[in-house]
Amino acid sequence: MMANKEVVNLIDESGILAISTRLQRLSEQFRKDGLLLYKAFGIEFEPKWFPVIYTLQFKSPLSILELAAEIGYAHPSTISLLKELEQQKLISSLRDKTDERKRLIILTGKAWELIEQMKPVWDVMVKVLSEITGNENNLLKALNESEEQLRKMGFLERAMVLVAQLKAVKVELGAEPLELEVQLVETAAGLKTSGAILKSVLREMDGDQLFTVSADVQSSHFLATVNDLPAGTCSYHKTKTGNKIEGLAILEQYRGMGVGKALIKAITAAQAGGFYVHSPLALVTWFEKTGFLKKGKQLEEKGGLYYKMVFNA
Repeated sequence: MMANKEVVNLIDESGILAISTRLQRLSEQFRKDGLLLYKAFGIEFEPKWFPVIYTLQFKSPLSILELAAEIGYAHPSTISLLKELEQQKLISSLRDKTDERKRLIILTGKAWELIEQMKPVWDVMVKVLSEITGNENNLLKALNESEEQLRKMGFLERAMVLVAQLKAVKVELGAEPLELEVQLVETAAGLKTSGAILKSVLREMDGDQLFTVSADVQSSHFLATVNDLPAGTCSYHKTKTGNKIEGLAILEQYRGMGVGKALIKAITAAQAGGFYVHSPLALVTWFEKTGFLKKGKQLEEKGGLYYKMVFNA
């Protein structure tokens, strides 16, 4: 695989900062040599196809979303792989009997024949990779542990929380004035930041489903920043009865600074028409102070109690 000669460069010396680069470098080396190994056995197979082929031999048929979740890839990346495999006639699709819009992916006869040819290659790979990673600091074990940490809280979420904490300390010490801004999210990066805040806060609130953002509607998202750092988010979408506010999430270190009120003010000023919210009982008083009035009796939704509250413009 990799040459025995030890080469130390700036990337190697940078330590943990370059872990993504080094993992990518290692992955590319494995993929390159894996491709050559397949060819040595007379097999034309791209290593990037492996997760789909390997998964479908044990779980089939699967919808595209199910397959993406199983291999841990984003939906667009999965679609791209499936297109290549379809061109190679290694997969085909069926229509779901319960939902004609859904495609169910299965392996073709050609794929099953290819799997039988690849099994001896996989045996060789397992032995070689075990030899490479079977050292004192076992790579596979470390990967499993790192992935588990990421499932608990992602890299971006952790970074945002840490930077915000450091920034909050500076504010408390009077190192700089508090600058609160709210803007409509119009970029993919902004949407990702808003999503990370919401995910972090919902985890803290034990997943209060009343404040999740509906996935099947077109929402407008707003992001609040304090001294240019992400602090909170909120969204709204049009319904038959008005504009429903949802997804209100403020990072803990910025609560009590007026971030929530600033978000509500920006949202209600951005769109003509009535606004309403399904407020959990614990936030009814807060929404009343923000200009909302209770309408009707206490209701239940997604396992939680709430009041419908209408914004009193």
